[in-house]
Amino acid sequence: MIYRYDIRYALAKLPVKTTLRLNFRKLVFVGRKENVSRKRPVIFAANHRNALLDALMLVYSSYHCKQVVFLARADIFKQKFVAWLLKGLRIIPVFRIRDGKDNLERNNEVFRTAARVLKKNNPIALFPEGRHNPKQSLLPIQKAVPRIVLPTEDSLDFELQSQIVPVAIYYRDVKDFPSDAYVTFGQPIEVSEYKALYNENPNLATNQLRKELEARLKSMVVDIWNDEYYDEYCLAIDWNGDRIAKELFRGCKDDFLQASLHIVRELDRLFEQEPERFQQKIGELKEAKQLLQENGLTPKDQVWRRSSKWNLFARFSALLLTAPIALFGFVNGLFPLLINKKLKGLFKDKQFIPSVRYVSGLFFVPIFALLQSLLLGGISGDWLLALAYLFVMPLTFYFAIRWQKWWKIARRDQKVHRFAHNFPKEWERLSKLIQL
Repeated sequence: MIYRYDIRYALAKLPVKTTLRLNFRKLVFVGRKENVSRKRPVIFAANHRNALLDALMLVYSSYHCKQVVFLARADIFKQKFVAWLLKGLRIIPVFRIRDGKDNLERNNEVFRTAARVLKKNNPIALFPEGRHNPKQSLLPIQKAVPRIVLPTEDSLDFELQSQIVPVAIYYRDVKDFPSDAYVTFGQPIEVSEYKALYNENPNLATNQLRKELEARLKSMVVDIWNDEYYDEYCLAIDWNGDRIAKELFRGCKDDFLQASLHIVRELDRLFEQEPERFQQKIGELKEAKQLLQENGLTPKDQVWRRSSKWNLFARFSALLLTAPIALFGFVNGLFPLLINKKLKGLFKDKQFIPSVRYVSGLFFVPIFALLQSLLLGGISGDWLLALAYLFVMPLTFYFAIRWQKWWKIARRDQKVHRFAHNFPKEWERLSKLIQL
């Protein structure tokens, strides 16, 4: 049964967690030990910005031995082998209206299964927005969580003592690699507090619990609800996040996340209380973007941080010295790179690209490392060399990917240095325009 220990889950967890950690430059968890009980049934309710990686974040963050059961959309279970594998990974399907109205009734059995999981004191995870949303915003929260937990508690006279833990997942750049990710576990919601209301009016209790969960998530998630100015909000975060993180949130593990929340809230405050000042700041951000384009720069260039000539010299020297290692990594990882490119071409929706990249690293890099090692050993007859290659190939491949990112950053910083040196007045003007 889904609520019992599954060896497939245990075997998959180590490579899944290792590959996930390599996917990020910085991976921060906040509140998981303080707010996640080991002794009580827990439902993780997280925002959903990334197709696959969000679920893996919750697997990675589980510091105890319990195996999390996930609820996921039913259309990914169509193939028998995939369905078997997903079940082994403790994922059960939830049916949506697009899966056919006749299938919606099957959700009743799904929810009963989830209830049995909770009664066995195992954790459940689901994404109450109902679909993934790559934007830095929170979609309306659906009723799935209260529909599972309230009837379950009611069947035991609310003595199960289950908790709903809101989880905020934030990616500094959802498409970039490697990027930074922050996972925050909020204060749990005590389901037992809804006992009296549920006994009196189940529908009202369901709506009230949904609203409380939505309010908790809104207080934790970087929620740019103002679609008209979405791009300008994002620019404000990109251009001011690092500085505000150092100035206001130094010492916090999730400093950039807190800075992003601060920026969005400050812009929201201006929008509601000082509309003229808000429009002025939006105009300045647009002007800054235009000034960047006119000078061959992009919003990703860190114009607020001017690198010195010696800093650039040292970085480029180190990159050139390590270029042979990077070249070795790229050449020996050519097949995984080509497969990754081919797989990405199969998805029109770009938000699946990080998941494809992760799967490529999880499966194809070790597979080709093994095949190429066997080929090397067979040709050379030196199996000790082949064994060494088996370990060196994935390490140098990963270094090559990071090296490419370092090179791009150094080139961007070089462009900013030249711009600031050749056009100091424009650079000063730009620095003032982007600052909140």
